[in-house]
Amino acid sequence: MTPKPTRLWPDSATILERSKGVFFAQWDEVLRLRRAVIETSNLDDIHDLRVASRRFRAALELFYPLALKGSKTELRKNIRKLTRTLGGLRNVDEALLFFRSSAQAGDRVDARLYHALSELRKNEFKRIAKALKAFDYCCLDRLVREMVAGVNDDSILKRNSISLLAYFSDASIRQYLPIHRLLAGSTVPEHRASRHALRIAIKKWRYFFEIIATVLDRDYTPILELLKEYQSILGRMNDIVEFKVLLRNLKLPPDEREYTKVILLAEDKRLLESFTELVERKPLGYAFLI
Repeated sequence: MTPKPTRLWPDSATILERSKGVFFAQWDEVLRLRRAVIETSNLDDIHDLRVASRRFRAALELFYPLALKGSKTELRKNIRKLTRTLGGLRNVDEALLFFRSSAQAGDRVDARLYHALSELRKNEFKRIAKALKAFDYCCLDRLVREMVAGVNDDSILKRNSISLLAYFSDASIRQYLPIHRLLAGSTVPEHRASRHALRIAIKKWRYFFEIIATVLDRDYTPILELLKEYQSILGRMNDIVEFKVLLRNLKLPPDEREYTKVILLAEDKRLLESFTELVERKPLGYAFLI
């Protein structure tokens, strides 16, 4: 039987146009959700905006070296600030969900904990509203358009002396290397910093594949699903750390503080066991090939 022909990669011009399309689409989604949040303060839109800002940052970092020098730093700084501003509310909401689910499982949660978190949530809402109104989207939109306008075949070859496919391959390898380095010791209970760094590295590699799947018209579903599985557990472990920080800044009676400490320790242990089992059952190896 004659083997099926190898599927050809798109040409350089097609890759370039798709890259610009992905970049603009990510930016438009940030602007759309910003408008929606200002108009309605819908909770789902707020959390979607945070994810959209992270996806745009991933696209920005990927295409950053290809663009002309200019105000790229200003764009990067403002988007990172937006993501961080939105993160506080997300942590509070996740903490409320976590402690409520613990109560449903039979644990007693004092109303004072809910009240303290709810008050903190109100403050985060105010902070987000202020930040979104101060977000200079007109100026940043101009920077985005100037950045994309400066990306073309000639400028890429002149500045980087490599093809786009080779550039994407190199970017993937550079993003995988810290994952490879961190995985070995990530299941050691004391290596919290390694797991934190691993979570960030895996998140970045996942966003890379989401972008490249569209740009190169390839199906990366298997690796994306595996990265999502890793990111989910590691993200939940990071949530436990964030919950501890939140609780440290709340005025709670000693018995309430002890209660939260016990259930957080138990959840942290359970998550580490699940993560260790995942690493052993589904080892994470390199996946992007040209």
